Amino acid sequence: MFTNPYAPPAELASGGHIISEATSVTVLFDDIHYSLSSGQLNGGFHHTLGVRNQQLTFNIHTEQDLPGGSVSNYLAQEFEHIDVPVHFSTALLTSATLDRVVYTMVQENDTIVETLITAGVDETAHRAGTGYCYEEKDGQFHTPGTINILAFTNKALTDSAMVKSIITITEAKTAALQDWNIDSVTHHTTYNTTVDHSLSKSINTGATGTATDGIIMTIDTNGEILTDAGSFSLFGDTLAKAVYIGVQRALTNATNE
Repeated sequence: MFTNPYAPPAELASGGHIISEATSVTVLFDDIHYSLSSGQLNGGFHHTLGVRNQQLTFNIHTEQDLPGGSVSNYLAQEFEHIDVPVHFSTALLTSATLDRVVYTMVQENDTIVETLITAGVDETAHRAGTGYCYEEKDGQFHTPGTINILAFTNKALTDSAMVKSIITITEAKTAALQDWNIDSVTHHTTYNTTVDHSLSKSINTGATGTATDGIIMTIDTNGEILTDAGSFSLFGDTLAKAVYIGVQRALTNATNE
């Protein structure tokens, strides 16, 4: 039987209650937080009382096959049983197993960053710009997020710094994949694989992520306001470390029996 060495605690150090269930992990807040989410339920900038990573446990061919007829409606329904206002929630969808979700905390001085990450790369690891597998039409559905990252901090960020934090998270995730020598998968039919006018000195196959990753960055609006989340800043470096370590832990969990 698998035992998760990086299982989430019941509480975030930065403030928040973690509810771990068989097919989801949810963080609830006592007061309204602020999130930047790539999820289809209240994606973008949104005030939040709850954020979630939800596993999809069955196969579908189009978005209409989901309960509720769409990703956002399906995720909204999944929030209902824990009595969280849907309009103050955001969520990601994943095919990864949620009993392997990884918790990581990194603290530097009074800056705290925590992450909850699921990962799997066997089906969707991909190098950006090397071709596409499908064109979205008529609700065609593609395998949901395989590296999903929920990030939390005790600091407040300006909107521009929150956007920058997504860049930093992505760079840290890619660094972790590169250090694990994860290659882009080749068993899918791929179109438009040539990169015209490339000035590359060499062509590599290392994955930069998976084709279906998701991120939710959540800040404490009562925290100290920061304007920079780039990797030269203390906050950005702390964020990058929490993601870099967390992705590698999640890859370890994904590959262990």
